[in-house]
Amino acid sequence: MSLTSPDIDLRAFYGGEYHVTSGESCAVTNPATGVSDYSFTTANEGDVAAAVSAARDAFDHGPWAGLPPMTRRFMLLAFAAAIEKKAEVLAAADSLDMGKPISAARQEVGIAAGFIRYYAEAIDKFYPGQIPPTPGNVLETQIYRPRGVIAAITPWNFPIINAALKLGPALAAGNTVVIKPSEIAPRSTLELGRIANEAGLPPGVLNIVPGAGPTGQALVSDRNVDMVTFTGSTATGKALMRLVGESSLKPLLLECGGKSPEIVCADMAGQDLNAMGKMIAQGAFWNQGQVCVARSRLIVHSSLADRLLPAILLAASSMKAAEPHLPGTMFGPMASKRQYEKVLAAIASGLADGAKFVLDGRKAKTPGKGFYIGPSVFTEVPAGSSLEQQEIFGPVLSMQIFDHLDQAIELANTTEYGLAATIWTRDSVTAHTLSYAVRSGRTKILTAPIESMGALFAHCFEPAGQSGFGIDGGLKGMASYMRLQSIEHVFG
Repeated sequence: MSLTSPDIDLRAFYGGEYHVTSGESCAVTNPATGVSDYSFTTANEGDVAAAVSAARDAFDHGPWAGLPPMTRRFMLLAFAAAIEKKAEVLAAADSLDMGKPISAARQEVGIAAGFIRYYAEAIDKFYPGQIPPTPGNVLETQIYRPRGVIAAITPWNFPIINAALKLGPALAAGNTVVIKPSEIAPRSTLELGRIANEAGLPPGVLNIVPGAGPTGQALVSDRNVDMVTFTGSTATGKALMRLVGESSLKPLLLECGGKSPEIVCADMAGQDLNAMGKMIAQGAFWNQGQVCVARSRLIVHSSLADRLLPAILLAASSMKAAEPHLPGTMFGPMASKRQYEKVLAAIASGLADGAKFVLDGRKAKTPGKGFYIGPSVFTEVPAGSSLEQQEIFGPVLSMQIFDHLDQAIELANTTEYGLAATIWTRDSVTAHTLSYAVRSGRTKILTAPIESMGALFAHCFEPAGQSGFGIDGGLKGMASYMRLQSIEHVFG
């Protein structure tokens, strides 16, 4: 049985109500079928201005920032609980909009609620201010204050999680938010408006504007916006920086593209290579490779390459594309026709550059007329090729060989990005050397093929290079949405 299209209001949400928008019509295509499921009207410049005005009024004159911390905490906990109650609606929306397997979509709703709950609980536990030493008649307090109106722009690969990752810390810090979800997968975020009302969030605290590029441009350029937070491509991040420079001074938090390396050192020879191959394949092809931190560049010591590659190919070949609504599906379609064509073009470019194609996802058996591409693997990737340098955001893994650590470091740092990296080694000196030398905001060191949840909601890092700047996640991510104020009290 296929998924039923959820009943979600597709209008802009601001001031606690849904409003008719005046922009252009935008069709959303189901990537599993290649057929348009529905259309919505985008928010134009006037709609965006109205949403920002509602957020501005709620921040300047409304109760949110001035609420007692415990009251704000209870409201956000209610918001998290309400998200969980709508799990089936939200999961169906993400699965239908961007082809996410329904089992993964359901799990991600729980993770999204977890982010909201984490930051709700942080409200009365996060007090980073200080009182510096002063003369006896002076008291200086250095306190963190909310920034004001936050403009949040989220991508389509993890719609509900990315919304929660920005809403959680921004709202917990006392800000109001105007969020623009991707036009490819807007419905789960739009449903958050109704959920916010049910949870009792005051009008204007959470505002949502659906749309494509022009909607985002209007939002970022609005002079009543105090901060912009964005997750997406490096090219769009650069465009947003230009827009901010042309409008009004405001801080940006950017998590942009990645081309993350995974280095396998010679001392891993005694480990279970089949288990390692499975984990490497999962790291590259999770969410159909549509992950900013996907470990898409495998850099393997020459002594292990011939033995590890078959294990990776076996694991990758077992990832069979299937219809997203089926309970057992683990690998769905690309999120859109545009993304599908981008992956095909990247494969063609790799072949033209002379890389060896050892697993062709284009030949994988796929269901129907959707935008399906199976896992693909290249070896003997030439230095400087597009496979090595450019983010694909799809299920394509490239493999290169090294003999000495300095070669591994050079290969790992050859791109302009610095988002994430994985290092497989059991040697502490090697781990220390590589973790410092490889340019990455988030580095994982594995001594054995063991899955781990890690810090989860408390996890945070800052990207390097062209992968962006600013901290998302954890308590430091909450501080990103606050400004430091100094108050000096002189006693006469």
